[in-house]
Amino acid sequence: MNYKNIFKTLSLAGVIAVASSCQITELDINTDPNRPATGSLALLLPSAENAAINAHLAVNDAAMGFAGLSTSSDSYNLSNTSFQGTWNGNYRALQNIEEMLKGSADGKNPVYRGIALTLKAFSVGHMVDMFGDMPYSEAWKGNAAEPNKTPKFDKDSDIYEDLLKLCDQAIAELAKPQAVAVQNDFIGGGSAATWTRVARTVKLRLLLTSRKGRANGNAELKAAFDAGGYITTPAQNWTYLFSKQISPVRNTHPWYGTYAGLGDPGYINHQLMGEMILNKDPRLPFYFYRQTTRVLDQSNPTDRGSTPFGGSYLPLRSSFLEDYKKAFGFTGELPASEIAYIAGFFGRDRGDVSGAAAEGPLRATPGCYPAGGIYSDKTTPAISLTGQAALNTGGDGQYPIINSWNTKYYQIEAILDNTGVTGDAKALFKSAMEEHIAVVVAQGLKSDPSRAKSPAVAEVTAYVNEWLKLYDAAATNQGKLNVVSKQLWFCSWGQGMDIWNFQRRTGYPIQSQFKQFSVGIMAPISKPPRQYALRLPYPQSEGALNPANAQSFIDKVVFDRDPIFWDKVKVKWEF
Repeated sequence: MNYKNIFKTLSLAGVIAVASSCQITELDINTDPNRPATGSLALLLPSAENAAINAHLAVNDAAMGFAGLSTSSDSYNLSNTSFQGTWNGNYRALQNIEEMLKGSADGKNPVYRGIALTLKAFSVGHMVDMFGDMPYSEAWKGNAAEPNKTPKFDKDSDIYEDLLKLCDQAIAELAKPQAVAVQNDFIGGGSAATWTRVARTVKLRLLLTSRKGRANGNAELKAAFDAGGYITTPAQNWTYLFSKQISPVRNTHPWYGTYAGLGDPGYINHQLMGEMILNKDPRLPFYFYRQTTRVLDQSNPTDRGSTPFGGSYLPLRSSFLEDYKKAFGFTGELPASEIAYIAGFFGRDRGDVSGAAAEGPLRATPGCYPAGGIYSDKTTPAISLTGQAALNTGGDGQYPIINSWNTKYYQIEAILDNTGVTGDAKALFKSAMEEHIAVVVAQGLKSDPSRAKSPAVAEVTAYVNEWLKLYDAAATNQGKLNVVSKQLWFCSWGQGMDIWNFQRRTGYPIQSQFKQFSVGIMAPISKPPRQYALRLPYPQSEGALNPANAQSFIDKVVFDRDPIFWDKVKVKWEF
């Protein structure tokens, strides 16, 4: 179920709909034709779909920082101004979904209504997972006949209960006939069957996330798995596909800005890159693009100032070089060609809060997956992106919203964490790894066909088998879930929200202990310089606009102390 947002300008479709679609079957000189009361559902739909995707993307990079995949958003204390844009932007965007629900309330367009209900359940679920209690039952009524601009905050657990009901309502609506075909549906192609599958998958995700915070959570989760009908195969993947469009509005993957000269690439976590190198992960050349082969010179003051933590840089870390020699069978000094290869994986350790030097042309940057960038193996020349327009691959990357490998990891977690859900967890683990690798490779072959090449079947098989050995070596189900959690961590490059939720639900792989690979290494997730983010801080702007209801939350709720209702683990770093 891949789909393209071919024209980003469709995000304005809801506004256009309200501004230009009106009924003119009768003339009324007291009605302003430029301000109609209703909009076309077909024109609102793309805006509603974009709103749902944006709700998912809004905190993606920050969630990856919380999970330890990147060094962003997890090195500094968060404040009540950190996520004001996320909060305000999501509420504004989700108004489009509310307009669809109002426009379909007459029962004449049940498929449109089912789609809107599904999008609302999905999007608001993300908001609750980020912030917890929030305006919901009284939200999006600022323009109502009786406007409410100071909505109350509903309990997070109560909102979740309603979202689960919305999924059931969506499934019921989608089963009804509709006289006209659905138009402008970039997610499901107007197919009620596809949207029914999405609704079931969204419900499954909500049930899995909230299972420890609901009285009958495990039983309802088991019932949802037993009922089936959710995403299970790669052909059904819910994936947002970016395009190469740069005009009139840029629609390339957000991470592709590095290639387009729109800013520095930021820093990728050394742990992620280093472990993928040592474990011979077949996704490595698709994940990261190496811009340099030059090792920074510590006798050069400029270079020395650029080196993260003055020695954490992989080519200068003796422990990493020793592990590298073991993994790849080298004795003695590493050849210069190997050092030059390693030099390209220029990132930072987690918790490095030193100022950013002007070394953007040296840093490792996102590659083919998911950014639609460049493939970078040992045979690919490492060239700085600066001024290299010829390297521009297009940026038609992807964002995996819920894929078949996600739902397999959902089921594995449910099986191993004693929820009553059944299945062959090991077989699901194998399939989840293989499906994710296949998605990564396909993206690389699409975005960089002149350089990218598929890994050998034997290479993929060897990698998967190493993880299955680790799985078998774990003596308990919790030990097995710990192994699975670390592989999910590697799978989550570019998909931050699911791994952040997983860590909060299970506590894995935070500070876990692992057995060493036969050829590589698997270490605990490195710690940030502060406690784990259990939620996002409430925005101060909401306190200014809605002080009677919001200020108490802003004053009392602490992001690294107070969990969302379903979080019973309350992860803490051991300092």
